[in-house]
Amino acid sequence: MAHCSNVACTSATLTTVDRAGNVGQYSSVTIGTDGLGLISYYDATSGDLKVAHCSDLACTGATRTTLQSEDNVGQYSSVTIGTDGLGLISYYDATNGDLKVAHCSNSACAVATLTTVDRGGDVGQYSSVTIGTDGLGLISYYDATSGDLKVAHCSDLACTAATLTAVDRGGDVGQYSSVTIGTDGLALISYYDATNGDLKVAHCSDLFCVPYHRRR
Repeated sequence: MAHCSNVACTSATLTTVDRAGNVGQYSSVTIGTDGLGLISYYDATSGDLKVAHCSDLACTGATRTTLQSEDNVGQYSSVTIGTDGLGLISYYDATNGDLKVAHCSNSACAVATLTTVDRGGDVGQYSSVTIGTDGLGLISYYDATSGDLKVAHCSDLACTAATLTAVDRGGDVGQYSSVTIGTDGLALISYYDATNGDLKVAHCSDLFCVPYHRRR
């Protein structure tokens, strides 16, 4: 973890948050409602999804928790804070080829509700999660079976169910996706077109991201 010492980040306090095995790939960080950092990441040694809840602003210490240890899970993690003030983490289940979500039960994410959001083929790599203006999670991710960019619009705060949509089916698209919400209240997704070697953007036309408008 690097905690910048100034706005330009010309210097920083560096801290090793977890050194237990080969850990830290596919990390994602956000700030919780307690004002402290929450990090999701992959434990490659154990094949687990882990989180670290920072103990102070600089994250010089942290409480580490394994959220899922069954199967090989936790790659391509992305974390955000929901309107309920709790962490929502999207990640990839490499054993089953599924997109999964962990909804934290408290600010430290010591416990979480785990849900398989999409199991249709090999799906869930390159996931990115944000919270829409409707207060629900929106996840962009890659469908490796079909070579498509997909989105999942959560049906509730914990994302125990979701509406799934293939946003772009044109060629092999959807790797390296990143999603945010624009000032118009609609999602904007950047992603890679592997067929043409292009950067693409999808601007959602509604909260569910279907239909959509695509630009190159």
